[in-house]
Amino acid sequence: MRKPFRRVAAAAVAVLALGTGSAIWASASASAVPTTPAVKAALLPVCTAGDLAVWVNLGAGQGAAGTWYYPLEFTNTSNHTCRTWGWPGVSAANASGHQLGHAAQRLTLYTPAWVNIGAGATAHALLSYGAAEVSTSGCQPVDAGTIKVYAPNQRTADYGFFSLPACTVGGSHVYLRVAVIQPGTNI
Repeated sequence: MRKPFRRVAAAAVAVLALGTGSAIWASASASAVPTTPAVKAALLPVCTAGDLAVWVNLGAGQGAAGTWYYPLEFTNTSNHTCRTWGWPGVSAANASGHQLGHAAQRLTLYTPAWVNIGAGATAHALLSYGAAEVSTSGCQPVDAGTIKVYAPNQRTADYGFFSLPACTVGGSHVYLRVAVIQPGTNI
């Protein structure tokens, strides 16, 4: 009777050893992958209009074939880090904040990802302005002195100074386009 007991005991020891080894391996694997930043990022508040100042970096503008590209900068003016994801909402506006023409169409150049913006730090989105679309398509341009900008996934707008002729005719006259928000400045 001792032989079957020894075999069962040996098998149990082997299973325990394998189980312990697997548990040690699983612990080592889990600790090798840092989870703290992901957890911390999920706890960050989402950026709101009150957290951000919006401005167009005119000095970094570039153009080709009647289209101009500018970095649309989002500077965190709060005292805490916030996060955002996706496309900002952008449109040209007159002095009273009334939208002129269509809102910006989304550019799908980049895949959206969460962007953390530290206190005092800046993130950006590429803003495209189709000057040729406004001047040659019967848009009846009106000078806009500002742009109305909604941080991604927000319903309150910020305003930034940006003097541009805006298209006031409806239809398919899209003359502004915007890409997803990206980390850092685009200077």
